[in-house]
Amino acid sequence: MNRKLKTILMSLMLFGLITNAILIQSCKQKETKRESVLDNISHVEDSIYLKIDSLPRLCDELEMKGQMIDIGDCKLYCEVEGKGKGMPLILINGGPGGTHHCFHPWFNRAGKFMQVIYYDQRGCGQSEYIAGDGYTFRQAIDDLDKLRIKLGIEKWTVCGYSYGGALAQYYTAVYPERVAGLVLMSASPLLHNDAIYKSRQMQFISEEEKQRISEIYALYDENKINLFQAMYNKEINGDWKRQSFYKPSKEEAIRSALYEWIHDTNFNPIMGASYSRYDFQHVFDNNPIPTLICEGKWDLTWSAEKAAIFKENHPNAQLVLFEKSGHNTYCEEPDLFFSTLKNFVDTLKPVQSEKIAAWKTQAMQIIVPQEEHFNREAQFFTLVKKEGADEAYKQYLAFKKNNVDKQMFSESGMNNLGYDYLYTNDYEQAIKLFQMNVDAYPESSNVYDSLGEAYLKANDKKRAKEFYAKSLELDPNNENAKKILSNL
Repeated sequence: MNRKLKTILMSLMLFGLITNAILIQSCKQKETKRESVLDNISHVEDSIYLKIDSLPRLCDELEMKGQMIDIGDCKLYCEVEGKGKGMPLILINGGPGGTHHCFHPWFNRAGKFMQVIYYDQRGCGQSEYIAGDGYTFRQAIDDLDKLRIKLGIEKWTVCGYSYGGALAQYYTAVYPERVAGLVLMSASPLLHNDAIYKSRQMQFISEEEKQRISEIYALYDENKINLFQAMYNKEINGDWKRQSFYKPSKEEAIRSALYEWIHDTNFNPIMGASYSRYDFQHVFDNNPIPTLICEGKWDLTWSAEKAAIFKENHPNAQLVLFEKSGHNTYCEEPDLFFSTLKNFVDTLKPVQSEKIAAWKTQAMQIIVPQEEHFNREAQFFTLVKKEGADEAYKQYLAFKKNNVDKQMFSESGMNNLGYDYLYTNDYEQAIKLFQMNVDAYPESSNVYDSLGEAYLKANDKKRAKEFYAKSLELDPNNENAKKILSNL
């Protein structure tokens, strides 16, 4: 090779190395420019935005073809991507009250190696708002299986995100013969373990941002701004730090506010109260169905111990911890998430029906008594609303006499019902309901606290002081009781 040609080739190689170095450095700079919660940057907008740009649904931009699927007493909105590409994957969004839109455009990647099914739950998004006998946790999983039947699917991989992770766990326990694999993304754990629920959501939000967010809530409560305006303004004033690792773009914030929180007025409070009472401790001890748990290291929704505690309740599951993710692993670390998902579904193998049947029997021994309890409670609360607390109390005493080992209602359920009456200033009914809760759960500090509050609002300070004192006796760390007693 002559010297001139060699010099030219060396120059080209050097140019290539320099170009690559520049590109790498440029990529690194772009990465560092993406703000994360760890940057601890406080930002408050100069004003509240009332006029906000409108953007189309990503379903439309991606040309997704939606269809309404009739499941009997209701029609559910559904989209299918990647037909004929192997194992079907059903996506269950968060909430309660969210929509499938949160999965766009990210799961387009999964649509390249498997069939992806998006849907909106009854009473949410673009599905019909038909409550039937009332929105319930059990109704939601039964709806899901009716959708499976209508789509002609024998088995699918069930993938639940956040609250959808609770639905995914419940569905898998009740219909395990229909589940080839279970994927839980930042899933609601369905565990009554206080160590999980020490939320860190305000950890990176500055005092200035907290003040602005409070102002936005106040404007919404006063009907001066609508839900869309409230959600968007909260997001751009630091509220994104509650659950996200990376700051969303303006377009992402707009679409999230517009399309990811749409539901029947009654759906969220009813479903929230319905599912959160279930305790699935030990339900998955012998679960033979392959399970993948995806948790963000910076998911501030829960305590830092949540991932480990959750994995302990799924002893046979694979846990993947995403180092640069909050509550949204699939969109904050998409490369790692979708390669992990592909590896998981590629290795799925059939599970013996005998193992599934044996596990289902064990799981139902834990779940069925809870279902019966909550059904009994629902019927009792209907009686309260129709006949009043006095008539309901008679039924409660009769039940208690014949069922010494069972409860008519849950502590939290009765507490919530009591507050429904308290908030409408029906102090008499509220006090009777809280007293019933004290009778049923005499070792709980909270039931005395609630009863004390009801008496205080009814201006009976003597009785209020009595019950706050009892609450503090049972829980010396009850700061609310301490504060009120000092004022009394």
